[in-house]
Amino acid sequence: MDDCGGDGRRPRAVFMAFGTHGDVFPIAALAAAFAKDQQQYTVVFITHSAHQSLSTHLAASNVRYMPVASPPALAAEQLDSISYDSVQSNAGPESFSRRKEIIQTEHRKACLASVEEVFGNDPSIHSDFTVINFFARRLASCRIVSS
Repeated sequence: MDDCGGDGRRPRAVFMAFGTHGDVFPIAALAAAFAKDQQQYTVVFITHSAHQSLSTHLAASNVRYMPVASPPALAAEQLDSISYDSVQSNAGPESFSRRKEIIQTEHRKACLASVEEVFGNDPSIHSDFTVINFFARRLASCRIVSS
């Protein structure tokens, strides 16, 4: 593989994982191992800010840590401490499912913003790739529902 994408820039590898430590840490380890083995790549790891403890380990492996503010999993009683001013309604207390929907929407927006920050308006994706741990995200969603 060339050291650069077809347009002279370094190819980018984005790893995304969401959920608990057990969901996130294995993907972080893959990102670190990939960065050490494939040094021609700019490697980015996107996860919950609750996993800030990974940032030092990832930086030592030349992986950029990008946190998103959404929580990895919530119990129903924890929702009272979460507020999203941009989506608060004046209609009184929101239902659990509505608040879960708001959190998921904000999470998706934060993830999209992070990916856009990495890739920008670059029309070329030559040699770039993204790894997303969808299974972990689904588990986190289940935890929100079942708590």
